[in-house]
Amino acid sequence: MDSRTFPLSEGTKRVLLTTMLGLQSKEFVDDSYFAYYQRLVEGSRANSLKSCHREIANLVVPFRQPAATRREIEELLRLRLSNSELEDVEGIFDDAVNLAVRLLLMMRTGNIVTSGSLITLSRETKVDWKEGTIVEFVKRHFVHQNAIDERVKFERIFNARNLERIGGVEVRWTCNLADHLRMLDDDQAVEIFHYASFLRLHEKSPILPPALIDETLRTLALLLPEHDHEVEKWFCTHQTKLQKRGKLPLDATARECGQLKVEERQIDNFEYWHDRLVILKQVFDEAEPNSVRQWWCDRRKRVQWYTFWVAAIVLALTIVFGLVQCVEAVQRRPGRYRESNNLVRICLDTSQIAQHRPAEQKIYWQTSHDGIQDRALHTGVPIAQLRNFKRNGPKTFEGLTNGAI
Repeated sequence: MDSRTFPLSEGTKRVLLTTMLGLQSKEFVDDSYFAYYQRLVEGSRANSLKSCHREIANLVVPFRQPAATRREIEELLRLRLSNSELEDVEGIFDDAVNLAVRLLLMMRTGNIVTSGSLITLSRETKVDWKEGTIVEFVKRHFVHQNAIDERVKFERIFNARNLERIGGVEVRWTCNLADHLRMLDDDQAVEIFHYASFLRLHEKSPILPPALIDETLRTLALLLPEHDHEVEKWFCTHQTKLQKRGKLPLDATARECGQLKVEERQIDNFEYWHDRLVILKQVFDEAEPNSVRQWWCDRRKRVQWYTFWVAAIVLALTIVFGLVQCVEAVQRRPGRYRESNNLVRICLDTSQIAQHRPAEQKIYWQTSHDGIQDRALHTGVPIAQLRNFKRNGPKTFEGLTNGAI
């Protein structure tokens, strides 16, 4: 507790949760939260307010008081600063407030100061908190959404796995509660806040509204149904990919939020995330398959799905049978194709044949034309003419020798 080193021991984790979040002895938070804690601490600048894990935990304590304003919290923090740090008091306060709010509420209120420079996290929603209490700050941001007046129904097929497989929407995991269900990249990606164990710790908290926590957990039950084995395998695949890339791990309890019944899957049951859910459902419903894999997975329109695959199977069978017939035809009639490519010639000297007597011509014809293809002598006469000679007899043969044909 008296240093900023990692990894954390089990005792240190327990003290941090008890001090920062008011965790009771039997309550539990997933290790994914401590990976989040480590990334924030290692990325923040060390000062008197954040010199060790104990000081960081004590930094969060004033923010847990619902009636404490930001100005009052800053006055308490000023007493803990050294004289040299008073010269940059505003930057230290902004950094300390942002770190404390991120640890307490998993929301960002400003930029992160690291090694003396100000770092802005791209695309992450920043919620301004300049005055008032932290409860007022939360209520100003999380309000009931009803700007989109459209009735939508969430079928069983509507889940995070099918958003990717059918809708072509990339699922990205966020550690910012304010970015939950936010669409990105021209509606090509959606962010999901997955820290379910963290949310459960705030169910009795006076800071986050209980209705907001309950509804956020129900959105996880909607997108990550607990008893869907295909979604479970998909979730584990995402967990493995994040680990290989060195990203923050997923909260495993996000898959343990239950499964909504039919009457619970109505849009009227959602108020804080109403508009974002409607937009997400619209994107899902309007998505059209653009690959063979999506055509196979997309069974929202059963008649269209069956029609497409029956037509695809008939086309494939037609092509296959056509190729088979072509191959068989070639194998059955090899002689016909050899005849078309080879000219059988009779190698005879016309001056010598002209001197033969008719009897000798007849004998020659009988001996040489019994096997036209195999024993024919080579001249310049095609096979078709040779067969004609055989039908018409020696007279035609004599015509050949005299140059009449």
